[in-house]
Parts: sequence; structure tokens; C-alpha cells
Amino acid sequence: MFFSTSCEYALRALTHLALYGKDAPVQVKDIAETEGIPRHFLAKILNQLTYKGMVRALRGPGGGFLLTKPPHEVRVVEIVDAIDGIDNIRNRCVVGLDECRDDAHCPMHDIWKRFRETFLGNVEELALSDMADTMEMKRNLPPTEEGGDRPASVQPGVPEPPSED
Repeated sequence: MFFSTSCEYALRALTHLALYGKDAPVQVKDIAETEGIPRHFLAKILNQLTYKGMVRALRGPGGGFLLTKPPHEVRVVEIVDAIDGIDNIRNRCVVGLDECRDDAHCPMHDIWKRFRETFLGNVEELALSDMADTMEMKRNLPPTEEGGDRPASVQPGVPEPPSED
């Protein structure tokens, strides 16, 4: 809802590179397989990110993609801006009007504006390394008893809820 599919895939792919591309390039097929992203779609996204200077493509045997900056220096807002354009989020009306404006607002304007500004502030602070740390933590958790995948609320620095023992 908030990001385009391309942007969601870009976030997942760059998080993958932050985790697994520290020492060597990662191939498109490996990212696509692990992250469940269509390979040809991912290749186009990574080419766009190469053009924007966020990743570097290495051709030939042993080639693949690498981040151009350390993950702690990449802000999530930079990725969103490279794919969707941050102004698209700033100006989007939540109910689908032409644009979000203070002088001619929709019934959800005030709520949406507060939410959007809070969200954008968080995305500007969030580093790719934070996303990678969270993903690594989630992947290392045991499955839940209910048969679900993993708890959705796990984030670095957030204490676990008390057990019901």
C-alpha cells in the first residue's frame, strides 16, 4: 500500500546485499531465490539502483551486485526515493485525490498528514543496517507454536513480552 512493489523488492534486495554481500558480489538468481522476487523484475530494479549509484554491478564469473556504501550509511529514505520518489509519498492523497494539500483537503487529511510525517521521519533515520539486523534476528528465531512463521513484532532493542508461564 505504501510503497510500490518495485520499492518493496528493492528494500528486500538491498537488505539481502547488506547481509550476504559484505565480502563478495551476490548474483541476481541468489537474491531472487532467497527473497522470493521474480528474477527478471529484480534484474531491472538492480539496474535502476546501479544507475542511481546505490549498487555496483560486476560482470563475468564471480560477478553480481554489491552495495556502494556500507549498510549503516544507507538510509531507507534513499532507497525509497531512488525507486518511488519521496515526493510521491509526501504529495499522495490517502483517498486518491490529485494531491495532498492543506488548502483543499480530504476527510482523512489531518490524520494522514500526521501519520505520513511520523513515518517519513522514521524512514529518514532508519539505516539499511537496521533492516538487515532485524531480518537476521527474525530468520534466527524458532517457529512459533501456532505453526506460524515467526513473531511479527520482533525488532532490535525491543524487549520480548513476558512469558505466560
